Amino acid sequence: MEECRFETSELQASFMMSTPIWSDSWSLCNAADSAGNIQIQHVAGIMYVALPKVEMNQPGNLVGVEVAGDGLFEALSSSLPSGEPPLMVNGVTLELFVSSGLLIQSQITQGLELEETRQVVITGHSTGGALATLTSLWLLSQPSPPPFRLICITFGSPLLGNQSLSSSVYRSRLAHKFCHVVSVHDHVPRGNDDRFWPFGTYLFCSDSGGLCLDNADSVRGMFRILNSTGTPNIEEHQRYGHYVSTLSHQSLISRSCRGEFIPENSYEAGVALAVESLGFSIDQPSGVSIKECIEKATTINRAPILRSSELAIELGNVVPYRLEIQWYKDSCEASPKQLGYYDNFKKFSNQREMRVNMSRAKLAKFWDGVLEMVEKNELPFDFHLGKKWVYASQFYQLLAEPLDIAYFYKYTYSRARGHYMKSGNRPKRYEVIDKWWKERGEPHKEKRARTRYASTTQDTCFWAKLEEAKECLDDLTCESSDAQRRTLLREKIVGFQRYANTLVKKKEVSKDVLSKNSSYNVWVRDYDLKMGNGIVDESDAMET
Repeated sequence: MEECRFETSELQASFMMSTPIWSDSWSLCNAADSAGNIQIQHVAGIMYVALPKVEMNQPGNLVGVEVAGDGLFEALSSSLPSGEPPLMVNGVTLELFVSSGLLIQSQITQGLELEETRQVVITGHSTGGALATLTSLWLLSQPSPPPFRLICITFGSPLLGNQSLSSSVYRSRLAHKFCHVVSVHDHVPRGNDDRFWPFGTYLFCSDSGGLCLDNADSVRGMFRILNSTGTPNIEEHQRYGHYVSTLSHQSLISRSCRGEFIPENSYEAGVALAVESLGFSIDQPSGVSIKECIEKATTINRAPILRSSELAIELGNVVPYRLEIQWYKDSCEASPKQLGYYDNFKKFSNQREMRVNMSRAKLAKFWDGVLEMVEKNELPFDFHLGKKWVYASQFYQLLAEPLDIAYFYKYTYSRARGHYMKSGNRPKRYEVIDKWWKERGEPHKEKRARTRYASTTQDTCFWAKLEEAKECLDDLTCESSDAQRRTLLREKIVGFQRYANTLVKKKEVSKDVLSKNSSYNVWVRDYDLKMGNGIVDESDAMET
């Protein structure tokens, strides 16, 4: 192992067990199980929602989430790659959710209204934990995220769904919202059905301490090791209160390795402590298996961080391609042709344009690669929230998407294929970058009025909308028979004219849009001419 590495699974568990969220969650779980109904409590600005366990006569089979109806988990289903099996969950748990999900949501809403809180912990023990997991997953996978921060903590919860569900949760970057507390002697969370897969962070605990694993393969590996070490204790399923009371102060206890051999390497010593926190020793065969599982998890967890560091270097390597496009834009704005870089790139195919097109293609390849790594969870789960990447992607989009639009209308567009915006022709990378920008998490700030035009047009799809308006104006000139069609064309034309005027008035366009011979100014002159001739009657067009 590398000398600079540290083992953190045992430290992470000790930290989590020392927080009041751990003990407060269990206290309310216990109350919910005793009362047999939902319990809600506000503690230190956090609202806890505990769901009671429900006795099940049979474990339940896997069923598709579409059984719930109304597209309740549509956001998760839409993230499935083609060819991957559908999302499936425990059928009994899904029935419980369908019958109580709306009630749980209404009680959460009422609880939030009673006290000003923006943090919610949904928790549950045993089957109540599985229901808490499914409820949290439903709230987090809505098209509009909940107006509060949500985490889910379960105790001894059985596994919920299949591998597709697990992969979809990780792909949707929701796994860090779930923490499952599992006793190493409890058989309920492990199960014996390989069709069920874990997701989220698993806190494995014993009388000696605990450790955390947050990779699905590592958790399954730990389950297999625990299943092979002896007969599970049925009574252990009810002992989570004991672990909460005895392990909450675990981080305050000074510990040292109990084995005969004490590793000198800090990483190896950390692994040894992690193994012993589950009641095993690295001198035992089972302890060696757990040690290998922890080391594998460490390698898996480090890989996204290392890849992110490498990607930062690769981002620096593509900066010259962005500067090439910026130089091209600036030179076009200074040209006596009085055409912006969008129109120059669309109209001409000189050596200069070919060089810029090469830079455009290389930048597209880089960002497509980044997004592919994000989808495959090869980067940290919060990668898209990092300011460096949010702003780098936004700068790229503002500069490059107008050229992608120009390239589309120069080589690809046809009426049969449709426009850039409306027929799936827009590259997916821009849709994802738009989403990153909206989710960047910065507090809302009132925009100051611009005193000069923007360096790049703030709506990166401005030119695509212009191309549609140009076609509408041409069609309106040619068509005279279909009154309904003419009305629709007028609405689109007037709608674009108002939208463009607003951007110009707010100075949210760059100088290339206002160049004398730009496509936009040509369209404005054509629009004014046809307005004067009565072809376009703004008063007849609906407000858009």
